[in-house]
Amino acid sequence: MSIDSKTQISAIFDQLLALRESVGDLQEMEEQRVRSLRGHQTVDVDGSIHLLFLKLQEDIASIEEALASVAEATGDIPKL
Repeated sequence: MSIDSKTQISAIFDQLLALRESVGDLQEMEEQRVRSLRGHQTVDVDGSIHLLFLKLQEDIASIEEALASVAEATGDIPKL
């Protein structure tokens, strides 16, 4: 793998980390907002919001795993 490719993969991992943190921040904001809007709702809004953000975090993890596979396949990192 070329140095440019290694640099790009590293940059993508950094972006994914920033995305993970940003999604976490958004989750905190939305959970606070949902608590302040609670009324006579029939749906478990807290649980639904939590599950949606859990799915987002899982999707980010899937991207990280795929990127690690690319790095492994191209010789950037040793086989795991």
